[in-house]
Amino acid sequence: MIALGCAIASGCARDSSGAQATAARAEKGPRLNLGLRLSDGRWLELADLRGTPVLLFVFATFDAVSQASLKPLRPFVPQHPEVIVIGVAAQPRAAPLVEAWEYALDPPFVVGADPYGRVENGESTLGKIEAVPTYILYDADGYEIVRRTGLMTEGDLAELVEPVSVDGN
Repeated sequence: MIALGCAIASGCARDSSGAQATAARAEKGPRLNLGLRLSDGRWLELADLRGTPVLLFVFATFDAVSQASLKPLRPFVPQHPEVIVIGVAAQPRAAPLVEAWEYALDPPFVVGADPYGRVENGESTLGKIEAVPTYILYDADGYEIVRRTGLMTEGDLAELVEPVSVDGN
């Protein structure tokens, strides 16, 4: 009888912790799940990058602050190999402009655009992009950790990725 009570109790505990884990994931929001057409024509599914933290640099090709943001990103990217940095253009009809933007400015990361317009319409898993540039950090499981908007220094960027650099997530 005691063994049966323990088995039932342990089964309930497992169900309870499973429910808690599901609730915790739901609080984190949707997982990163977005396809991008890269400037070189390749297709990249961001969900395939799970296992490594990802920093999205959401920009507009016509935006001067987005262009100025490349200055601190140039030294930051090679100094933080634990994070994959990807540029995502968020503007109407971005796909044809991304190749020229990359050619002219030579960012230290791959850049792409959602050819279906979901990013600029706020319909992708990135949610609504209020302004550019926006930096969105995802943990290794694909959940958003932090989001910042505006011009950032190299130190700001290092501080932004600190949660995944320290945890190793």
